[in-house]
Amino acid sequence: MTAFLQQLPALVGVLLGAAATYLSTSAAERARWRRAQAIRWDEKRLTAYTEYAYAVKKVIGISVRIAAHQGIHPDSNKLPLDEGVVALAAAEHERTMKWESVLMLASEDAITAARAWHESAYSPQLIAVGRITGTAWPEAVEATSQARRKYYEVVRKDIGLAIRGSSQSYEWQLARFIQIAREPNTPVPPPAPNPELPPSAPAPAPS
Repeated sequence: MTAFLQQLPALVGVLLGAAATYLSTSAAERARWRRAQAIRWDEKRLTAYTEYAYAVKKVIGISVRIAAHQGIHPDSNKLPLDEGVVALAAAEHERTMKWESVLMLASEDAITAARAWHESAYSPQLIAVGRITGTAWPEAVEATSQARRKYYEVVRKDIGLAIRGSSQSYEWQLARFIQIAREPNTPVPPPAPNPELPPSAPAPAPS
């Protein structure tokens, strides 16, 4: 008994050391798991943001081409109304599917900005197909441009990236083109490829 009591402090020390090692190892593993999960969900969130942006831009690009065919927007890349309506329906379906990922993964601010962007895109769409006439095309394009700018600003903040240079770089170039064209005695810059259009469509002017 005396021998056991003499060895007891050593045994307690061993047990405490084992317990401390287990607890520290478990804490490290949990922290490593949380970091891995955070990286995984950040990647999924970025994918959702990117795919949704492309889907909205596709809807806008089709609207611009229809508007060109209707004589609302000066452009050579035109899409007849009957074909455009079908293309818009398909693009809107795709956008709705991508929207679900944004709803599940995005922050509240990003969801609000994404919703504002696609809602602003309704006006150019409805103007192009002739369903509304009370809103001017330049104003509708400008509203869409500002909503797009806000979306990219919020998304970059949400994924931990700073705004690069001027925030105006996130605006729709077509809005700037129209603004310059409406100013008297201001030379209009040469057209550039339109990033709003699907890759399969020929690049119109302006962007």
